Amino acid sequence: MGLDVYAVRPGDPAVKGHDTLRTPVTWEWEGPADLDPFEDVPRGFPEGLFWPSDGDFTGFRGQVYREWVNGTLGFNLYELLDPAQVRDLAGRLDQWLTDARGSGTDEVALDEGTTVPLKGIEALAEFVRAAAAQDLWLFPDS
Repeated sequence: MGLDVYAVRPGDPAVKGHDTLRTPVTWEWEGPADLDPFEDVPRGFPEGLFWPSDGDFTGFRGQVYREWVNGTLGFNLYELLDPAQVRDLAGRLDQWLTDARGSGTDEVALDEGTTVPLKGIEALAEFVRAAAAQDLWLFPDS
């Protein structure tokens, strides 16, 4: 299992979601058409998003957030998420952040040993919103 998750789009424009994804895949995944929103996501963990192992700003270290995202939001970052799922994840992150700010949350425990300031989750949400805005998929490397 890989560690990183990337925002990608299918090389076949007819593929819009899991219902149109056929295997075997005979095309390549491509990066986002607009890279600027991903370049603007705050980095520098723990206040920003954790860089992926290859330093590509269209990705992040999914392993760092996996447990929290799964337990709190009900999504597995290591399953291929299609654009509808990415939009749903963005919405849940935004709602969670609204609730967290309203309750005065300053820090978030990602797992037993890792706590981040709320800014770290805000950076994750910004990345997911950027992917959702372009109808991208979240692709786990493996």
